Amino acid sequence: MRSLSKTFLLATSAMLVGVPAFAQAGDDQAAQAGQDGIQEIVVTAQKREESVQKTPLAITAVSGDAMRVAGISNINTLAASVPNLQMSQSYGAANVTLRGIGFLVNNIGSESPIATHFDGVYFQRTTGILGSFFDVQRLEVLRGAQGTLYGRNATGGSINVITADPTTTFQGFAQLVAGRYDHFGFEAAVGGPLIPDSDKVLFRIAAKADERSGWGTNQFTGNDIDDNNERAVRAKLQFQLSDRFQIKLTADYSRADDAQAPHFAGTAPNNAPPLGVTLLGGTVPTRLRDISSEADPVRRNRFWGLSAHTSYEFDDFTIKAITAYRKTDTSGRGELDQTSAALLSPLTLYEHAQQFSQEIQFSRQSDNYDLIIGGYYFQEKLHGGVAMPASNIYLPIFFGVPITQEYLTQGYFAGSNLDTRAFAAFGQLTYRVSDQLSATVGARYSIERKTAINRGAFDVFTPFNPRRLETVPDEANLNIQCGKGLTTIGFANPSDCDPSKTFKNFSPKVGLEFQATPGTLFYASVSRGFKSGTYNFGVPAGAVDPEEITDYEIGMKSTFAGGRLRTNLSGFYYDYKDLQLYKTVVASAVLENAAAAKIYGIEAEITAKPTRALQFDLSGSYLHSEFTDFISADSLRPLGDGVSIDNYGQPAFNLKGNRLPLSPKFSGRFGAAYTIDSDVGAFTLGGDVVYTSKVFFSAFNTDVAASAPSRTRYNLSLSYESSVVDGLYASLVGKNITNKVVATSGFTGTPLTGGVTNAYIEPPFTLDFTIGYKF
Repeated sequence: MRSLSKTFLLATSAMLVGVPAFAQAGDDQAAQAGQDGIQEIVVTAQKREESVQKTPLAITAVSGDAMRVAGISNINTLAASVPNLQMSQSYGAANVTLRGIGFLVNNIGSESPIATHFDGVYFQRTTGILGSFFDVQRLEVLRGAQGTLYGRNATGGSINVITADPTTTFQGFAQLVAGRYDHFGFEAAVGGPLIPDSDKVLFRIAAKADERSGWGTNQFTGNDIDDNNERAVRAKLQFQLSDRFQIKLTADYSRADDAQAPHFAGTAPNNAPPLGVTLLGGTVPTRLRDISSEADPVRRNRFWGLSAHTSYEFDDFTIKAITAYRKTDTSGRGELDQTSAALLSPLTLYEHAQQFSQEIQFSRQSDNYDLIIGGYYFQEKLHGGVAMPASNIYLPIFFGVPITQEYLTQGYFAGSNLDTRAFAAFGQLTYRVSDQLSATVGARYSIERKTAINRGAFDVFTPFNPRRLETVPDEANLNIQCGKGLTTIGFANPSDCDPSKTFKNFSPKVGLEFQATPGTLFYASVSRGFKSGTYNFGVPAGAVDPEEITDYEIGMKSTFAGGRLRTNLSGFYYDYKDLQLYKTVVASAVLENAAAAKIYGIEAEITAKPTRALQFDLSGSYLHSEFTDFISADSLRPLGDGVSIDNYGQPAFNLKGNRLPLSPKFSGRFGAAYTIDSDVGAFTLGGDVVYTSKVFFSAFNTDVAASAPSRTRYNLSLSYESSVVDGLYASLVGKNITNKVVATSGFTGTPLTGGVTNAYIEPPFTLDFTIGYKF
């Protein structure tokens, strides 16, 4: 703690720019800075209500109305509105990267270093956050380590989605959406008093349905891929038992069925075709948006959850409890070799998870200080499996067995159970030294225990059951006896198969805030973040150590010119240790620790509203990321660099100085909106330009196919608010209007699958018309 304090004083004197917070207008709770000024949003990022411009954090807040106008319908469409946020997806799960911290491959059991919370409930499974946003009041993105208040897996930040609560008056809305690719959607919500003329029992019900055809085609079968079919519903019931005592119950369910798929983006340099064989008569796709696979891709996600928010206000303090249970079922099928030949494909997988969480908060606000103390418990039981059939081409190569006929064998199997139990105690105190100066100190202590049942085998003798092409693997994976069988890929003893380990962490925070004027805030902080250790799925690679980050932040938020101009600047420096990264080995993605990295950058955001009708938004970011100590093997270049050896004794590469994946050096956005008032209502024409410089998909920074060039994206919108029919609104939103085809993320396979790069592609040009009515 002493070293932290010294470093904090050093950082506050050395850094020149601060941490931004950018709020988009449109929230009903916004506190307007002057009649025609830029609006502010009230946020709960520090687990208490305060203006976004008074919150000493790097936070982006977007209201529900602003999301509708900008066409932000899910987490993938959020990135353009948040500095240094990169979004993609992999096999039905979200890949979130914030300031260079994130995940590229979502293996079964993966945990993102960017925490996601819906109404204060942490979602562990990244598949559970990929669905559509609906009936959202606001969305908050917290950049930087959030270890004190948010705890586990908030190494790089937290995304908080706050949905609309029941209201004391009868309110609601309904809207229809139609657009390109046969897009059709419906969203509605209604709520108010359940008992007339009483606010003791309130309710709100919201639902959404969304469908569209595919953005591409499987050229082998002729069927659509990358389509969408979603359904979701949420119900809230709020009991105001007294002026002090409130209970809010929430239940939600969502499902998604589609044919999402990775795409063929080329092969790695210096890599031969699969095992020297020319595709076994298969074909590769001729367009980046298409695939060529012997089986259509499949994604099936089912999620549901229950939660209870209970609060009691005493005279001097408040006690709040958040109790939640969630269940996630995910299954899918995809291609790895990206050809219609049956080599090691198609990959089929499933993941079933149940989680329970309990958080208790004790908070007190007074003239001199704000205090929050709490405890947290989390438990998850996860079961998953993966299987890939193999062509008999592998028999003579691996085992010297002659081929008598060409048929599919069972191939690669892996399965795992992973149980997680986590406990934490936390607290944060902000003390007002004077009317202008405040000091913040906080800490969190976490204990986590993970227990695994882990199995894996490579079987090329047993005939493959073709029904697996229509289904997903069952629990047979876990019936493989540990250390026995044909090829158990390293599982030699029970400790490899049934490991258990406890991880502990202490995450403190210190900070200073100085309110120079009513509209200008300066602040600086040093905090730590923690991502839990874990085990590799189906691979006897031992435990992966926790990630730890020390985050130095300094910032300035300023609103002036009568509330018409807002300037926010930011600077940060990360000391990042034991970061967890995936590499592809044999037939699976293996998680390993990179020894160390450093990340630093600056962010600037300017919002100007020179007139009541005109608003400009400008943001820009510079991000420097590099590994300072990392040696890793590359299965596509087995000889390594001739010098380096990794932790497993394999020839490897020294990656010191390489950039972290999905870390663009430069990114920025310029947007403008102009409103024209008429006798029938207000028309607003808007547009923005979003720029992202080149990114790598791999820590090796060498694969030409495993990267995305710099790209510029253009979006336009036209919205209408009626003055003739109160509550009527409409909008027309066009995204990627130049229809650029660019990969947003990807991974390169092994020689077993031809060393091809599997990439996920940015959506094409979309044009959606929305019409709705609010009451």
